[in-house]
Amino acid sequence: MTVVLQVSDLTVRFGPTTALDGVSLTLHGGEVHGLLGHNGSGKSTLIKTLAGVNTPESGTVTSNGAELALPVSPTAARASGLAFVHQGLGLAQDLSVLENIAVVAFDTGRIGQIRWAHEARKAREELARFGVSVRLDTPVRELPPVEQAIVAIVRALASVEGPPGGRLLVLDEPTVYLPRDQVQRLFDAVRGFVAGGDAVLFVSHRIDEVLTLTDTISVLRGGRLVATEPTGALDERRIVALIVGRELAAAAPDTHHVTGEVAATFDDIGGAVLRGISFTVARGEILGVTGLAGSGFDELPYVLAGARPGSGTVALGGRRVDVAGLDPRAAIAAGIVLIPADRARLGVIGEVSIRENVALPRMQRFFRGGLLREGAERAWVRELVDGFGVLHGGVDREMNTLSGGNQQKTVLAKWLAGDPDLILLHEPTQGVDVGGRFDIYRQLRDAADRGAAVVAAGESPEELAELCDRVLIVKDGALFGELRGARVEKHAIVDATLSETPL
Repeated sequence: MTVVLQVSDLTVRFGPTTALDGVSLTLHGGEVHGLLGHNGSGKSTLIKTLAGVNTPESGTVTSNGAELALPVSPTAARASGLAFVHQGLGLAQDLSVLENIAVVAFDTGRIGQIRWAHEARKAREELARFGVSVRLDTPVRELPPVEQAIVAIVRALASVEGPPGGRLLVLDEPTVYLPRDQVQRLFDAVRGFVAGGDAVLFVSHRIDEVLTLTDTISVLRGGRLVATEPTGALDERRIVALIVGRELAAAAPDTHHVTGEVAATFDDIGGAVLRGISFTVARGEILGVTGLAGSGFDELPYVLAGARPGSGTVALGGRRVDVAGLDPRAAIAAGIVLIPADRARLGVIGEVSIRENVALPRMQRFFRGGLLREGAERAWVRELVDGFGVLHGGVDREMNTLSGGNQQKTVLAKWLAGDPDLILLHEPTQGVDVGGRFDIYRQLRDAADRGAAVVAAGESPEELAELCDRVLIVKDGALFGELRGARVEKHAIVDATLSETPL
């Protein structure tokens, strides 16, 4: 097989921290190469080094037999056939499909005008290679998530030089915001891409997806490459052990303290899709909610947090909350908090510090005489995020400098700090590695044991089985059934979401 990219003995340091420690990696044409690792293991550092964002201290990067000068310049990366699609996709939602694709590299005529007909022909050809046929004047925001992901891939490839064969496409968590039923379509597009002799570096926290899609898997831990093996030689248990450096057979919380006492009652909850569902959550219980895409299950946490219009009532802590009159400010005042799935857009302010992000909901406690006591605020935030196992390097750093998993733990710390009465989550561990996932489970279990009602909406049957005591199934906006006890198991959850017979 042709070697598309060879990374040899790459070392990257940030001050006293060694982010990559002598990493060597070989990527071949015609293969999908999976890259796994704990948050902070070095995955993002490696990608950013290949993209020219980071400057390595030592090592070499060779693309199609030609060694690249370090740090890699964006021009050299494009000329070498390196294309990158980052987790957030970076698409301009209000621009058209064609404008998004052409913006990175477009042809102009002799008088400097963009040759739109030429650009449109190229875009159609590339989209067709990935099985997508859409009107090029369609605003990107109107596309389903999987087609947005493919538009981002086509845009990335439009910026690189050279014909198919020998290119490398780096996909960083491309399925994070995809509904489960659209993931296979993206996988089919990726397999079609490598069939032409190109290579894909597929970075993901979803072990099942990596096992399904890839030919080879590499695992980083603590900045070092600890394994590169054929995918067929690995299973989930072995991969987990490589990622965290130990077996996690008993890592998931298995001691539940569900009582008969009701923590919250939800009556006739409606929304754009939801149609008057009613249920309760017991003290000490974590309730899961799931269903197929479009069923309305994922609308529930946002309606209950006042982030989307809704109706119905919630009885909570001796109070009744009218959902129809709820907005986020009123929800927080009522002891209701939301951890959204789209962490980057809805959960954090990336350009400000960790300290400011965490302290924002209770900033008033740090003011005296009209002045902010930054020292007290800093100490409080540091103690809080340390208790949640956030690896941060200082709470005055920008939130954007944290890995996705550490950002998620920070969001959780911010909202759980006030001992809320109702904790609402949508895809609670999306983009979080396996070790961090169980850390989050423990924090949620502790909150439930303290008396909070916890409702987690999600598509992953594995996560729901690991986290929840009971799972509600939503179909066509209505409650379709529930699973409890031994039936809270991933295969039973999948069967229930696909069933046509109410449980």
